[in-house]
Amino acid sequence: MAEKYSKYFEGLKQPILEADLKILFRSYVSMIFFTTSVIFAFTFLSVIFYAVLFRLDLITAVLWLVFAPISTALLTLTLAYLYPISRATQRKSDIENNLPFAISNMAAVAGSGVPPRTIFKVLSQFEEYGELARESRKIARNIEFFGLDEITSIKEVSLKTPSRNFRNLLEGIMSTIQSGGNITQFLKEQSDKAIFNYKIKRQKYNENLSVYADIYTTLLIAAPLLLIAVLSVLSILSGSVFGLPTQDLIRLGVFFLIPTLNVIFIIFIHLSQPSV
Repeated sequence: MAEKYSKYFEGLKQPILEADLKILFRSYVSMIFFTTSVIFAFTFLSVIFYAVLFRLDLITAVLWLVFAPISTALLTLTLAYLYPISRATQRKSDIENNLPFAISNMAAVAGSGVPPRTIFKVLSQFEEYGELARESRKIARNIEFFGLDEITSIKEVSLKTPSRNFRNLLEGIMSTIQSGGNITQFLKEQSDKAIFNYKIKRQKYNENLSVYADIYTTLLIAAPLLLIAVLSVLSILSGSVFGLPTQDLIRLGVFFLIPTLNVIFIIFIHLSQPSV
């Protein structure tokens, strides 16, 4: 099945590499089909067991036999398809969050006159850099254990990294090595540029936060207090609003509406953070 239908999964080739799943493309497609088939069969048998156990009528049983296995199989297929993409996106975010500081570290190490292989080896030892340290470890491993030269090793990693910014940095390092340029000067320039962009994005985000704070104060502090005050007055005057008891409306607002809006606002703040 993987051989026959792999053309429909071509979009997963690059994400599988970028997600660093350590599995071949065809093997992953085979795993998708296998897992989906197992889930479909398990759900189908479970529905039969449930229908017999609770003596469902024929129409209900048939509907469950059609709907449940197909829906669970489609859900499994979708999740399996999206996993490499999601994993690659997470790795990209982690790399780009640490990249400005890692470049500064690389520039400092390069200033001592060591070759590029040593720069990446030193960088790989900083576990706080996360995925960026792992990418650097691959470069050092390719050179030390697989015997590749620096340019081939760096190129190997640049083709598989999910971060465009890190790929551009690696390509710049390769060009500098090939042209005999000053690697220390190159990394220093890249470090200044990355830190400058980082400060600009953070400054812009802080300015946006001040706007969000005003919105939060207006919509999620002042407005709920005003609404509860109005409902309290209405409860004294009439006891209901559009036929609904005001006490129930107050409880609904206090225990459901306000917490829900706060959670949505927190999620929005989290998603709106800059990538670096």
